[in-house]
Amino acid sequence: MTASPKCISVNEAGEPDGWLPVPGFKCEVSPDGLTRLGISVPPDQLAEVHKALAGALQNPVGVMYVQMVDRRAGKQLDTPRRFVGVEKTKSQVLGALNRCGTLFYGDGRHQLWLRGGFNEQLVLDELGMLWVYPDDLSFRDVLDALGIPESDAQSMDGRDYVKVDFKAEADADEAWLFASLGLKER
Repeated sequence: MTASPKCISVNEAGEPDGWLPVPGFKCEVSPDGLTRLGISVPPDQLAEVHKALAGALQNPVGVMYVQMVDRRAGKQLDTPRRFVGVEKTKSQVLGALNRCGTLFYGDGRHQLWLRGGFNEQLVLDELGMLWVYPDDLSFRDVLDALGIPESDAQSMDGRDYVKVDFKAEADADEAWLFASLGLKER
């Protein structure tokens, strides 16, 4: 478990406003016409929910790590860098999720895209939102088992102002991830 969230809701002055997302998901049609579920949970539930949804993917699993911020250089990238690995097992992917918790669940420099053997997808974005494609009973069953209801409650991606966190200690996780899963830049 990470000590702090990927991002927090703030007011116009950049000060924390105390708002936290409540557990919930909603079905929608993505901009490219696919059905998807948008899942919002408080930061202390993010790792558990993400790993449970990743466990619902079918083998083999493809991994795409989209680096949007180069924390070491201190800048947002004009064009995100994409690192890809294919033909991974769920065991390898879940091991990486467990090993790199600070990076995945406490650092907003990236998005993590996982694609299962049936082309189902799970996306963890930079704000801590989860997206699954398509809207499928296997994902709904996971959410039901975790007690996450269908809801129209506001999620982090709907906030006017958010402050994203970047952690120096996640740099080592990022390097380990690339090496251990053999992710190559595309």
